[in-house]
Amino acid sequence: MKAAIAGATGLVGREMLSVLQESNLSISSLKLFASENSRGETLGFRGSTLPVEIIKKSSLEKGMIILGATSSDTARLWVPIALEAGATVIDNSSAYRMNDDVPLVVPQVNPDAISNEHRLIANPNCSTIQLVMALAPLRQLAEIAWVSVSTYQSVSGAGREGIELLKEQEDTGPVPGGFHRNVVCEIGDPGPTGYTEEELKLVNETVKILGCHFQVFPACARVPVAVGHTESVTVSFKSPVSSQQALEALSQFPGVVTVPRGPQPLEVEGTSRTFVGRVRNHPAEANILQFWVTADNVRKGAALNAVEILELIMTKKGPGDPGPSTG
Repeated sequence: MKAAIAGATGLVGREMLSVLQESNLSISSLKLFASENSRGETLGFRGSTLPVEIIKKSSLEKGMIILGATSSDTARLWVPIALEAGATVIDNSSAYRMNDDVPLVVPQVNPDAISNEHRLIANPNCSTIQLVMALAPLRQLAEIAWVSVSTYQSVSGAGREGIELLKEQEDTGPVPGGFHRNVVCEIGDPGPTGYTEEELKLVNETVKILGCHFQVFPACARVPVAVGHTESVTVSFKSPVSSQQALEALSQFPGVVTVPRGPQPLEVEGTSRTFVGRVRNHPAEANILQFWVTADNVRKGAALNAVEILELIMTKKGPGDPGPSTG
């Protein structure tokens, strides 16, 4: 397999490289792409030192699989070039997630969304991935009426710059609107509806992945944590679901770990699973279930999910199958 990472020197790109290195995937060649600012850098992979290149059509090959870890604006520039060259793209940006012809995939949740004909697959938002990992087993217990989710998202959701800014503010002291000793109650600017783009991702992506039609009521905040997103989730079902039923379903779902207390970011940083805790019914409503969800947003919420999509693509290929052939 010939693979590549676009945005290889960024926070998520480096984690993709790390996950690939740990994987059992047989990779015959790996190319690393980044912006002009990273020209001349090298990164290690399985005992080799690889140069960082500028992405261009001549450096792409038919059948190559590219993991994208760039901004949406940048993805809109390089993804069409990669598809024209015959490559398959797994894109972590939000540029193509809601396109009708682009599958939005969490391999444990909706693996059948990918067919051999797809050459562009979207990686969901980090907060969406951990939410649907928890909702997927629960929707098998009863029909969901609505979901309310409040997120407490780490600064690494803003990339390496977010972590650096938090460290800087820890040294110099808190500033209005900053991360240190603060809770920023919006991620991005609210749009005409009053919701931010980050919140609308939870609304739209959750429904697309699960293939269900229920309302999602989101509220997203940034908190002074380096890595690890935490979510407080309330699910209203159309019939009673006990906390014990929920715990059993969650504990049996691949990639989910149940814990008695609320899972904390410090406990899950560097791990590959989604942690669900404090699962409880509302005292007056047997149809209402509440719980907390925490995951490493850089690893599970981005890099690992992309590599798992890559593994899923390779599994779907038959013997001698050259791979996807159409857009």
